[in-house]
Amino acid sequence: MQDLKAKLQDMELASQHIVMAKDLNAHGNLFGGTILAWIDEGCAMYVMGKIKYSNIVTVNMQDVNFSSPGRLGDIVQIYAKVEKIGNSSITIYSKAIANDVAKQSLSEIIACKITYVCLDEFQKPFPYFKNYVKI
Repeated sequence: MQDLKAKLQDMELASQHIVMAKDLNAHGNLFGGTILAWIDEGCAMYVMGKIKYSNIVTVNMQDVNFSSPGRLGDIVQIYAKVEKIGNSSITIYSKAIANDVAKQSLSEIIACKITYVCLDEFQKPFPYFKNYVKI
């Protein structure tokens, strides 16, 4: 548990969700698509808060690696940090952690990178970060 907490030191909590029965497959594991949606939404909110701009879209999820399943009752904590900034894009590194409150244990469910692009009023990418100073 300490190792995992140390790995999260430079990351920020982006969102949290409790795993409910509707989120599980027939074997009692959290659906992969559900957690990917939670990560995308949580990281998008994290980006919007960081850059003070909300017209962003997801263009890529990469290096998606599932480590362990989420289970009923787990509190899934989604952590994020800025990894790279381009002219119109920002890439976030994210980890989702299962917090089993009853067992007082943490386990990594998934890690991935997500790239978002800033859109202008015409819904076209524009160089929002061109003159942007480090976050």
